[in-house]
Amino acid sequence: MTAPLIGITSFEDRSRQPAPYVSLKNSYVRAVEAAGGIPVVLPVADKRQARLLIPRLDGILFSGGNDVAPWLFGQEPLPGMGSWDTLRDEWEIELCNRAWDARLPMLGICRGCQLMNVARGGTLIQDIAQSNPKAMLHNPTIPHDELCHHIEIEKGSMLSTLFGQGALLVNSLHHQAVGEPAEDFTVTARSQDGIVEALEAKDGRFALALQFHPEGLFLRYPAFLAPFKALVDAASRRAD
Repeated sequence: MTAPLIGITSFEDRSRQPAPYVSLKNSYVRAVEAAGGIPVVLPVADKRQARLLIPRLDGILFSGGNDVAPWLFGQEPLPGMGSWDTLRDEWEIELCNRAWDARLPMLGICRGCQLMNVARGGTLIQDIAQSNPKAMLHNPTIPHDELCHHIEIEKGSMLSTLFGQGALLVNSLHHQAVGEPAEDFTVTARSQDGIVEALEAKDGRFALALQFHPEGLFLRYPAFLAPFKALVDAASRRAD
């Protein structure tokens, strides 16, 4: 099969002066490479560029990062809300919707999971601890390659073909989460406190959104390369 081009979203690091940097955690790039894809880092751009970009890609990966602006999912900011970048939000929402219309294989991780849900009409929990004080700790100060809590995977889901059904121990590095799932998605994994940990497209296309960070785990735990391999395989079939 042809090695597919996988676009990976990045962010603008405005702390870098005198000019911001295009920034992306290198583990996303390495995971796509290890899965057999060709990574293409996508800088934040004018959302009108999405129409031209999507036909040139074989798949897309929405990476992690800061919060999504609350008015983009019909809410006002609440206590616990972190920083956001509406230029990135608007760019990635347009990318997601253009990719959806083109049936481009897509994978979302952490913020990417939340972004995909918002782009397709869903909502977010702005801060888990504020909304549910009894929730487990989802954002511990531990390295990305440390496991944190279990999720329960739905039988018959795409995720169950990658990891098996039942309990899976994952890492966790987020304070926001999916609230109301978009109509296009079904929930296929939750943590024990009910937080959404995975979404999949209802119509069977490859559109997988994960709240945990497999790119932080795959070097230490090779089984977590599976979502990237699945994305690359879907993109290869499309390219061929």
